[in-house]
Amino acid sequence: MKKLILASLCGLASAHVFSAEISEERIQFLESQLLKIQAELNEHKLAQQEIKSQQQEQQQVQAKESKSLSKLLDNVDVYGLIRLDGAVDFKSTPEARGRTINQINKAPFKEADSTRSDFTAAASRIGFLAKDLKGDPNIFARVETDFWTNAGKGDGGLRIRHAHLKYYNWTIGQAWSLMSTPEISTQSVDYSLLLGGSVLRTPQVSYTWILNNQNRLNAGIEYMAGGDRSSALPAFTTKFVHNSEHLHLLAQGFINEKQAQTAEGDINKMGWGVGVGGRYSFNDRHSVQGNYFHIVGDQRIASFLTQGSTTDGSAWGGDFSVDSTQKRLLLNSFNSLNLGYSHKFNPKLKANLSGSVVAFDDSSDYAKANPSSNKMLTDYVANLIYSPAPNINLGLEYHQGKRETFDHQEADISRLNLSGTYSF
Repeated sequence: MKKLILASLCGLASAHVFSAEISEERIQFLESQLLKIQAELNEHKLAQQEIKSQQQEQQQVQAKESKSLSKLLDNVDVYGLIRLDGAVDFKSTPEARGRTINQINKAPFKEADSTRSDFTAAASRIGFLAKDLKGDPNIFARVETDFWTNAGKGDGGLRIRHAHLKYYNWTIGQAWSLMSTPEISTQSVDYSLLLGGSVLRTPQVSYTWILNNQNRLNAGIEYMAGGDRSSALPAFTTKFVHNSEHLHLLAQGFINEKQAQTAEGDINKMGWGVGVGGRYSFNDRHSVQGNYFHIVGDQRIASFLTQGSTTDGSAWGGDFSVDSTQKRLLLNSFNSLNLGYSHKFNPKLKANLSGSVVAFDDSSDYAKANPSSNKMLTDYVANLIYSPAPNINLGLEYHQGKRETFDHQEADISRLNLSGTYSF
């Protein structure tokens, strides 16, 4: 190669340089030029190699990023529920929209009976479950939303149902309260489940101790305030769970400081409550389930119990009213019992029966100060749920119930719930 380049250079030289023979000076000149060209070629070769190396590194980074994104998407489950809820009320119910759920605690007393219907798709939901974060199956996160805003009017507003991180035994974020009972509840067509059960979700930090394969203990701090409720401290909650082949048992409890903010200053008092419940499955076709609550000062935990106080005109949800003269809180309390039976006729058809009663303490100072508040709520339910195809459920449910106040006003409940759902 060197000789070829040298010969080429020589051929390009003028005739008088190459006459009979080439001088030593000219040879040295040509050799220096050759070395210069070789150096430039080497620099060009190194530059090309550097460019190629950078391209390879960029391709590797892009491939790694693409692989990481693909792996991330592989670890995210998207799930949801497309749901249409409807109700036909044969007795009068609140005029406000959202009548597709059982508002037995608000049934009017004086309004003339009339038949009303209501339908909404606001209970449709979508959720995202990110599993194996950092490659660890003990770390995952969940975000789940629905459209049940503004009393279920279905105006398209999103509402957070769940938004939490599970880090080994820790739960951080909004999740099922430790006082909730969805795992043992009788299946309902009504979106918000049955009277006396609990589907409360709260912002919380909680921890789970795995005692053995069948038993675990949970404890946490939860923010149970909402609306006009307030508290200086979060609630302390605890829950024991036993889950064996046929038996699922719960034992629950909480303490929660209640707080009223008045012109004269804050007034505080401790609320508390306990609950027990369970489900026994005779086989894959028959089961019985139920739960009991005794709660003082927090009607938000169980479904369909909230009510405004009448003596001070404040909507503290029926948790308490304020005795301003003695600067004390009058806590409302109740006992509730829900029992249910479930039967599966075949893989496509099942039925549920349920009876619920909630009795508020009529001897309490709260009852004496709020005579128009609820004393007794009852609800008896029967439903059929038909699954014509996988992930599709069609439901029909009848409610017969009653509302009674401390001053003996009564209102009857007679309603039909309808639902159609597709889960994915």
